[in-house]
Amino acid sequence: LNLTRTLQTESMATTHAVMGVIRSVMPAFRGNKDKVAFVVHASFVVSGFILTATGRPAFAHDALLSPTTQSLVGIEGWNEFDEEYAFVYKSPVKKFLVKCLVMNDKLLVDAIAEDGKEFAHLQIEVGNYTDESRDERDYDAQFKNFGKLVTDLRNVILYKLKPVSLASSEKNEEPRDYVGITSSSKKQKKIWV
Repeated sequence: LNLTRTLQTESMATTHAVMGVIRSVMPAFRGNKDKVAFVVHASFVVSGFILTATGRPAFAHDALLSPTTQSLVGIEGWNEFDEEYAFVYKSPVKKFLVKCLVMNDKLLVDAIAEDGKEFAHLQIEVGNYTDESRDERDYDAQFKNFGKLVTDLRNVILYKLKPVSLASSEKNEEPRDYVGITSSSKKQKKIWV
C-alpha cells in the first residue's frame, strides 16, 4: 500500500472503529486481561493488518516463518491459554508477531516484524482500562478510558510497525490502484493500494 503520512494517520485505529470490531466479533471474555488483549487485536485489524494465526499456531516457534495458506483466519483459540495471547498478522510488505503476557496486573505487549527491523513494546495497566459489567455483551460498559488505551496502542505500537509501506510514498511514487473513498470531517479522501 502506498499512502501519504496524513492518510496513514487517519487510517490507523480509532476508538469507534476498534469498538466496532469488538461488537461485530462479540468475543467472550474470561476476565479483564482478555478484554485488553482483544483491544490490542482489534486495533491491529482496524489498522489494516490481516490476522494469519492466533492461539496455539501463533505460539509456534516458527510462527513467522510458516507460509500463510489461509487468506482469512478466525479468532478461535485466541484466549485458550491463561494470561498469554499471541497473534500473527500480515501487512502488504511483511508479517508481524504480537505477544501479550500478563505480569501482575499488567499486560505486556510486544510486537516484532519478521525481519526484526521493527519492534515495539507497551505495558498496559489492565485495571486502568476495564470495568466489570453484568451484561457480557455490553462492551461499552466493560471498558473505561477506552480512548486512551486505543491512542496508546496506536502511538506506541502501531506507528512503529508501519503496516503500510511508507518507503515508496516518501519517494513520491504514484499509488497503483484505487480501492475506495473514505470520508473524514466532510472531506473525501481516496485510498490507494
